[in-house]
Amino acid sequence: MKKYISAVLAAAMAVSSLSVFTASAESYGNGDTDIMVLGDSIGSGYGLSESEYNYGQLVADYLGGDVWNYAVSGYESAETLAQIRAFDSTQKAQLADSEIVVISIGGNDMMNYMAGSLLEFAAKNNLLAEGKTAEDMPEKKDFQTLSEFFDMEAVKEYTANLSNAIKFSDKLDNIYKNITYTDANSNAAAYKQIIAKQIIPNINAMTEEIKAVNPDARVIVQTVYNPLQFSKEYEASIKDRVSDSYFTAYQKFKTIFNNTTRRFSEQIKEVEGIEIADVLADFSSEDANGEKYGWYFTNVQGGKKNFDIHPTQAGHVAIAATVLNTIGKKSEDNGLISLTFNGLSGVENYPAYALSQYNKLAGSYYLGDVNSDGFINSTDASLVLEQYGLLSTGKNATITENQLKAGNVNGDSAVDSSDASAILGYYGFNSTGGKGSLKYYLANQ
Repeated sequence: MKKYISAVLAAAMAVSSLSVFTASAESYGNGDTDIMVLGDSIGSGYGLSESEYNYGQLVADYLGGDVWNYAVSGYESAETLAQIRAFDSTQKAQLADSEIVVISIGGNDMMNYMAGSLLEFAAKNNLLAEGKTAEDMPEKKDFQTLSEFFDMEAVKEYTANLSNAIKFSDKLDNIYKNITYTDANSNAAAYKQIIAKQIIPNINAMTEEIKAVNPDARVIVQTVYNPLQFSKEYEASIKDRVSDSYFTAYQKFKTIFNNTTRRFSEQIKEVEGIEIADVLADFSSEDANGEKYGWYFTNVQGGKKNFDIHPTQAGHVAIAATVLNTIGKKSEDNGLISLTFNGLSGVENYPAYALSQYNKLAGSYYLGDVNSDGFINSTDASLVLEQYGLLSTGKNATITENQLKAGNVNGDSAVDSSDASAILGYYGFNSTGGKGSLKYYLANQ
């Protein structure tokens, strides 16, 4: 258990370094509302399986448009800005066609600064891993570097001493001030002001670059969620297994993360020309007993081997709902987000606040699911043919208006054999490993 707490203290060590990136481009309809996703691993869908959907795909399906995803795991704000500035003519054309540009950025700027500061502290206090020296560290230090060089077992011993624990706490305070302070704080000039002087200017510049290509684009920037939130029961189960001073240091580390993400949310409100999708609110909502649910949307309670701060499929559903509510367009077709939500493991425990955000999107049908059983298969195709037979002979349909809308998959005037054929085609596609909604299937035929 102590080893796992050490992994928690390392927190975002699970964040990957820069990866080789291939942009994804997918169509989920007629292109009425196209979107572009930029930024870091949250936007790229890092950690999801091949059968799962990142929030960009869920948003595009709901809106019935195309999505171009250029997010890259590990990117800081300066790298995303450079990426936009280096767009070729094809990418600029995609940007010009994008009504919505969603940006997930800032987390790596803050965490990488934290990593560098902690490694500096480790080097001065003999807390580096065996065989590692300060000279061995790369110039750019990220949390992968921290995981390789920071000796968590040494940190446990170091913080068991109260005096050392205070030093470690003071270091965390200094890191917090360097990340979050603005000119409004006393003695602000002595601190880096990572959010105010680094992230926000880069977001401003990104917005300018985007608007230069597409003046009408809506730029939506996500807040950064706090990944270090555990259930009360889970945290209580480990409290008695570590020293008091170590647990205090661990709690301080969590508090720093929490306060930093909140300060980020406050400061980006001052950026002109953007809208804010408050992901932090979804991931940090509380119930009546003060229970916070960030752990539900990640795998931070997945054990030492599976520990990961990135959003799971449940997390991407929550982010998609937040982004869609920020966009404010309502679709009567629940789309892929509904199918994905219903397939979540433990959906009965979905946090109440996030559930309220998801429920705001609820439409009246799911395209192709004519009998409303949560599946699209031959039964739906048969029902379409049955209704077609009735309607074509002047008789009344025996299903509801919304079910008829679900059966009219090609969007023409009525349900008919072509709709049944499309449903059967999708059923076959899905049954043989095809991925995506019926909308995606139809748009890519």
